[in-house]
Amino acid sequence: MKHVEGVTDAAVARKFASGPVVEAARRWLRRSGTVAQFASLALVIAVFALGTQGENLSWANVQVVLSLAAIPAILAVGLHLTIVLGGIDLSIQGTVALCAVFVGLLSRSKFTTNDVGLWILPISVAIGGACGLLTGILHTKLRIPSFIATLGISWVLYGLAVYINRAMIISLQDNRIEKFINDKPLGVANIVLVALGIAIMVQFFEDRTRAGRYLYAIGGDEALALQLGVKVDRIKILAFAIAGCLYGLGAVLLVNRMGVATSRAGLNLLFPVITAITVGGVSLTGGIGGAKNAILGTLILAVLNNGMVLTAVNPYAQTAVNGVVLIVAVALTLDRKKLGFIK
Repeated sequence: MKHVEGVTDAAVARKFASGPVVEAARRWLRRSGTVAQFASLALVIAVFALGTQGENLSWANVQVVLSLAAIPAILAVGLHLTIVLGGIDLSIQGTVALCAVFVGLLSRSKFTTNDVGLWILPISVAIGGACGLLTGILHTKLRIPSFIATLGISWVLYGLAVYINRAMIISLQDNRIEKFINDKPLGVANIVLVALGIAIMVQFFEDRTRAGRYLYAIGGDEALALQLGVKVDRIKILAFAIAGCLYGLGAVLLVNRMGVATSRAGLNLLFPVITAITVGGVSLTGGIGGAKNAILGTLILAVLNNGMVLTAVNPYAQTAVNGVVLIVAVALTLDRKKLGFIK
């Protein structure tokens, strides 16, 4: 044990462990309810570090994981808003498909002379927001359960996307957005920073605004929120509209990453996004969770899937593992007191 002016290394370590920064971090972890998620992430990383002999810890692999997690994270941050309300949004695939088709129609390609340039970003966000607004209105004004309303809208939007696109695969010729999302001026791809920025803004909305706090009030007890004067329908419509905007943003980023626009762009997005949200600790019964949980859940799944690829796990087994993860996550986060009977 080394001594410097009568102070041992152990004493220095204890002093650091009880320092103001560490204490503040501990308080934030306890208050944010993300201790289990960070522990799960650390466990998954450690397991695959052993299985891959540290290959998953290389900076190149870390960059790949973060980059691949970015778009699902944006979608998860959007969808989790509707789950915090106590509902769910299954329209994500249809919304992304329709937005992707319009990205193909309005961007420069060999199939069309249309070229709105970078305006495609706000246009896609607006289309997604309009889809979310429609979904929210149908859910609240027609009193249709969110499960049915969003599932129906998803098929309507997907059918419309297929009708407009006619199964064409449109190669984009404007690569400015693709170049931006893949550039790494700060060591990680810009798309990672975009996802992180969106999560911070949505978390601020949930924690620091009246509308954000109403989300939790409605998800916790909608009847009580109504009695307290909360405009429940208005908040629900707002949540679905914001979610739709993020689906639209995710769609334009996804299309530009792939380099092609097709009506099939939104397929196979629903399961991994919902799994990420539940793994992150957002309760499907509402009132619990936040954007930070959606981000952490997406990262945990990305690390898990990356580790299974590096260890050459059978692709079919990988799908099965994700299914097991979803069931376990729901079992751990579900508030059964709200459900009464499980049907």
